[in-house]
Amino acid sequence: RVSVIIDKYVTRLNAEDTEFWTVKEVIKFLLQENTQISFTNFFDVFVAKMINERGEGQSDNYKSAYSSLRKFAGKEQFYFSEITSKLINAWIESLSHTRRAKNMYPYLISAVFKAGTLFYNDYERSIIKIKNQPFMHVKIPDIEVAEKRALEVEYLKKIFDYDLSSFEKTDERILGKDIAMLIFCLAGINVRDLFLIHDSNFINGKLCYSRAKTRGKRKDKAYIEITVPEMVLPLIKKYKGTKGNLFFFSEKYHQSNSFVDIVNKGLKQITDELQIPEKVTTYVFRHSWATIAQNDCGATTALVAFALNHSTEYRVTKGYIKTDFSPIDRLNEKVLEFVFG
Repeated sequence: RVSVIIDKYVTRLNAEDTEFWTVKEVIKFLLQENTQISFTNFFDVFVAKMINERGEGQSDNYKSAYSSLRKFAGKEQFYFSEITSKLINAWIESLSHTRRAKNMYPYLISAVFKAGTLFYNDYERSIIKIKNQPFMHVKIPDIEVAEKRALEVEYLKKIFDYDLSSFEKTDERILGKDIAMLIFCLAGINVRDLFLIHDSNFINGKLCYSRAKTRGKRKDKAYIEITVPEMVLPLIKKYKGTKGNLFFFSEKYHQSNSFVDIVNKGLKQITDELQIPEKVTTYVFRHSWATIAQNDCGATTALVAFALNHSTEYRVTKGYIKTDFSPIDRLNEKVLEFVFG
């Protein structure tokens, strides 16, 4: 009976490159009933670590990407060995009608897969537990350039002047208009930042925060400051959070994506009633602010990028200079003056 067990052990070990394994590693390998490594379990740990280090922001995209892959494959659980180039290429083909997902989703799954190989494989000692490299045979499509989504000023004014006084407080159109006002009047702030921002970020009439989307990727933590215009101070009071949040959005909605969906639904109702032909979402107000800042208020592209908290090619130079955020406030005043008078 012992000889049979030993024979099975030797057979399994002969299929591996064990030259540099320690005795403990041999024992651990042989005691594993299933030698396949779960991609699903690693993905869950990867995302949990990301949330702990960077907050919820970026994790939503990873979850959406993996959810899309599972739905396409009709599987809830994956081993690393089941992530093949054939599967990924077919999945990308199914996403070909999308503008962004066909690039972002496979890119994110590739990042998790690579992290898994670095975690489980010891290349210096030739201990290779994950042998397949599916993304070597996958061409991830380029991301398509975003369409210009700026609204004409006359349409912006119609939305901002839309009378909601007769509606019930729970009407989605009220939330849609209010969030549009906050985005536009705060120099195109991202909805996710409104969702996540804390009381402690509101200092002496300024929002002082790090942009959720890129703070984990930049040395400056994507930090920015902007003075809150008086015209939106009532909205901060109206939507005041109670758990250390500046707004109560994250207390009412589980994820920022579901919050954005509700806001966009309200905006669609408004634009349908106003017969505005353009598709209007939260992004439109960020794009519109940027377009007006440059085309109507004479701002340079560099200043607009600075106000939108985009990364800059002058990273080294920026490290020499103490950042002054007041140009953003002056530009924002010009934009609001242009639109609201």
